[in-house]
Amino acid sequence: RIFHNKHSSERLLLVIPSSEVTNILQLAHDHATAAHLGRRKTLSRLNSRFYWPHMRRNVADYVRACILCQQYKPTNQKPGGLMKPIIVSEPWHTVGIDITGPFTKTRRGNHFILVVVDYFTKWVELFPLQSTKAATIAQIFLDEVLCRFGFPVRVISDNGVQFLSNVFTQLCDLLGIHHQRTPLYHPQSNLSERINRTLKPILASFAHNDSKGWDLKLSQIAFALRTAPSESTDNSPAFLMFGRHPRQPLDLLLPSPPVSDDLPSSNELSAYRKRLLVDVMPAYRTARELLDISHQTQSRHYNVHRRSLEFNIGDLVWVTSLSGIAMGKWRGGKLQPRREGPYKIIKKLSSVTYELEHLISHKRLSPIHIERLTQYYSFTAINYLH
Repeated sequence: RIFHNKHSSERLLLVIPSSEVTNILQLAHDHATAAHLGRRKTLSRLNSRFYWPHMRRNVADYVRACILCQQYKPTNQKPGGLMKPIIVSEPWHTVGIDITGPFTKTRRGNHFILVVVDYFTKWVELFPLQSTKAATIAQIFLDEVLCRFGFPVRVISDNGVQFLSNVFTQLCDLLGIHHQRTPLYHPQSNLSERINRTLKPILASFAHNDSKGWDLKLSQIAFALRTAPSESTDNSPAFLMFGRHPRQPLDLLLPSPPVSDDLPSSNELSAYRKRLLVDVMPAYRTARELLDISHQTQSRHYNVHRRSLEFNIGDLVWVTSLSGIAMGKWRGGKLQPRREGPYKIIKKLSSVTYELEHLISHKRLSPIHIERLTQYYSFTAINYLH
């Protein structure tokens, strides 16, 4: 059948039966001479030659559901997932743990560092390591952190094999510690990663003259980090931990405090206790308020470049190739697909993290941040007919 174009008396359009719509769409979009161009250009090819009901909607659906376009083409949309700050209100409620290295092997045989940081006070512990075996990490965490500062409610780590091991998992389960893992290839979720960024240039400067002696400086570096005021709390980690400022080398240039061999009286101890409460409790309130303000500021700046996005259990998604993204930009091969899949969402771990399963290989990925997920679309003749 021939159809007269309303916009031109000289052009005739061929009316396409529903049984041939998919074939025509494939020719207009998938063929090498059509080059998988976008919705508007594909529609332009068809508008000047053919007609069928709901053509514009069918073209949009078909182009959006093109498997190759979904896998290879970049998107102009903002990444999905708004920032959800980790809220803490007391010391050693939540701690981050991470392993950084390898560095130049020292004379003592150390070439890694175990980093532990408290999310509230920002107190840092640094442990030189000869080995990153799971049993070694778990033993240090138990002996040097938990038995000194108590059991935290939550520990946050990346997906290193040491933290996924049975020994570390069983330690957390036994002591009632919730183990939260950061999303794959999304390390900025862990505060200890930020400590690593601060630590590495400091280590490099100390290792300038002796690259095999950096582990001897770790305690002094930790002291420097603990006694420096944090922008997030307006106090040093040491003050928030002990209610006092530890004496430092600079204090040796000042008059020494008096030394007395007399035992403090009960009145003096009581006065010190009251003074400690007067100093520490307001500092805690200030720290909570400043942390809240810092979280709001960070979220506001972060979310400007993000969009709200959410998936449900059972949804099909593409996953941005885990080896192709670095620093938020595509770094994979020029002819490498940007996305892999489709994957099915089988568990929602948080508002921005999910557990996925590949539809064909049944390979599981967890946890995956929502910024790496894209809705999977499909097009069939049934969709068109209905």
